[in-house]
Amino acid sequence: MDAIETLQQIHFTAPYWEFALPCISAGADIITGWIQASINGTWDSTKMRRGLYRKLGEILVVVVAWVVGIAVALPFDVASAAAIYIVVMECISIMENLDQAGVNIPFLKKLLKKAKNAIDTDEEEKTDA
Repeated sequence: MDAIETLQQIHFTAPYWEFALPCISAGADIITGWIQASINGTWDSTKMRRGLYRKLGEILVVVVAWVVGIAVALPFDVASAAAIYIVVMECISIMENLDQAGVNIPFLKKLLKKAKNAIDTDEEEKTDA
């Protein structure tokens, strides 16, 4: 099953989750980033500001994908696909932050590492094409 078929089968229980879940996961990433920076003494306001701008950009991507999906009547929910991608990437970042803070959750770390490798491999294949 390819990525498009997988995305066509994934649906949120309610439309607001397409926006809420990326916002919640971005917020959790910010909090875990602050925690690990505090523990490690690595506060960097420039890095934090860039991270906040990136998160705002991610939410904007979901909004634009939602509008485009409605306007063009695409065969699958583009906003859901964008939201899922963002949530997976935020979960990976959260796990990295927790790992740097000294929290060890091996089974989640292993699962998210597989997801990250799958995403990275897909991106490399697109670049090579």
